[in-house]
Amino acid sequence: MVNARKLRQVSNLDLKLLKTFIAVVQAGSFTGAESLLNLSRSAISIYISDLEKRLGMKLCNRGRAGFNLTLEGQKVYEAAQKLMHATDIFQEEVNNTYAVLKGELNIGIIDSLVTIPHRTISDALAKLKQTSSEIRINIRMSNPADISLALLEGELDVGVMPSLQPIDGLKLQPLYNETSALYCSSRHPLYADQDTLYSIGQHSAVLPIYAQQMNQPQLFDQLNVTATSNDREGVAFLILTHEYIGFLPVHYASRWVEKGEMRALLPDVLQYQTDFYVATRQTQRNKRVLDVFLAALVDKPAKPN
Repeated sequence: MVNARKLRQVSNLDLKLLKTFIAVVQAGSFTGAESLLNLSRSAISIYISDLEKRLGMKLCNRGRAGFNLTLEGQKVYEAAQKLMHATDIFQEEVNNTYAVLKGELNIGIIDSLVTIPHRTISDALAKLKQTSSEIRINIRMSNPADISLALLEGELDVGVMPSLQPIDGLKLQPLYNETSALYCSSRHPLYADQDTLYSIGQHSAVLPIYAQQMNQPQLFDQLNVTATSNDREGVAFLILTHEYIGFLPVHYASRWVEKGEMRALLPDVLQYQTDFYVATRQTQRNKRVLDVFLAALVDKPAKPN
């Protein structure tokens, strides 16, 4: 039985225990939090027990029935998130007072943009690094939906992604566009075939899971879609099984095209353009590191690709 008591001050140890508790809640279990925290399940269990003793209340139920928060645990979780958010704001505001630029940049990028010839993002990150050696850059590769959610929840400062539909709460700034074509591998029956829409439609195709949000219904409806992937690298994997055809960015597929391992099918007909944007929160708090990065990113607008 945990005895209720008042928390008179928050120590560094308390912050460590609260961060562990947040990770467990977000992972949904002690086991799920192991990889996030790089801690063993037994160590996590000890940390949560210590936090419960420190606060004088039971925070969660764990056992054969699974993991779930108590009413007190839910309130502590919400308060802990506010505390961590306030700590981040304090750290950013202090960093902004330094003459030397300091702080973190958390950026989310859709996969397979690194092969774009003009390297707009890499050049901007290089300028940021050249501005100060006191900057920590954290890159998360993900799909548009996850990047949007992470931006809205404050986990990311900026995202680079296609705009699939209007997103309340996010500000989008045009960056460049990208051309995608339909590809098959060198061992696929279509590789040596004469391209027709009918023959292409007879073979299995793979699409990214966000394709249904793109304004290409007539183009995609002509395909026999039997597989999906949450990123473009997954599409490439399936194309290289020699069993599927799929759309890939031209710049990304060029490595296989040049080796004769892929070719585009009806490239004058089966291709589309995707507009990419720099996304930030509309209510973005002041952060000098982000401002410097955005200024470098849009300094020289990229040519269409």
